[in-house]
Amino acid sequence: MKILKSILNYIPLATFIIFVVTDGIFSLISALIFVISTIGLLINWKRKKTEMKN
Repeated sequence: MKILKSILNYIPLATFIIFVVTDGIFSLISALIFVISTIGLLINWKRKKTEMKN
C-alpha cells in the first residue's frame, strides 16, 4: 500500500514532465515549419522579382 501511495504522489509530476517535453517538441516542430516556409516564400519572392526585371 505504501508503494502505491508513493506512485500516486509522483503521477502529477510525471504527467507534467511529459506534457512539458511534448509541448516543447511540438513548439520546436512548428517553429521549424514556420522558418522553412518563410525561407521558401522569400526565395519565391526573390525569383519573381528577378523575373520581373528581365
